Parts: sequence; structure tokens; C-alpha cells
Amino acid sequence: MSIITVSEGRKKLGTLIDIAKYQGKVITFGRRGKAEAYLIAIPADQEDFSITAINTASPSFAFLHEEPDLYSLNDIKETYV
Repeated sequence: MSIITVSEGRKKLGTLIDIAKYQGKVITFGRRGKAEAYLIAIPADQEDFSITAINTASPSFAFLHEEPDLYSLNDIKETYV
């Protein structure tokens, strides 16, 4: 992950927004090599701006699709419903 400095981000903000919006990439801003903020696209039909809705719409957790399922229904000990 490359980190864009805040001063460089100011100069290229319009271009970075287009990259996030149209290419679906997450842009990372930071200082001294440490990430401080992310720029992500919000889908046009998104009306709920809660953090859960934003994470669902972004590629933030896309890596989980490649993770194996760790638990199955047989692992449930008690039923609470």
C-alpha cells in the first residue's frame, strides 16, 4: 500500500477522488510513512452513511471473501432463538 502525503494529496485531490470513485481504489493519506486517513468511494445509491454501511459498500473487507469458513452449524453448542 502506498501512502500519499497530505501535501501531495492537496495538490491532486480532484484526481484522487476520481480514482477512488471510478476505479474503486482506496487512497491512503499519511505523514512520515504512517497511514492517517483513507479516501473511499460511496456508491451513488448510498443513503445510509453509518460506518457499517460505508464499510459494506467499500472494498475494505473484500479480503474476507478469500478466507475459509472457520465455523459450521455443527459448532453451535446452544440455540438462543
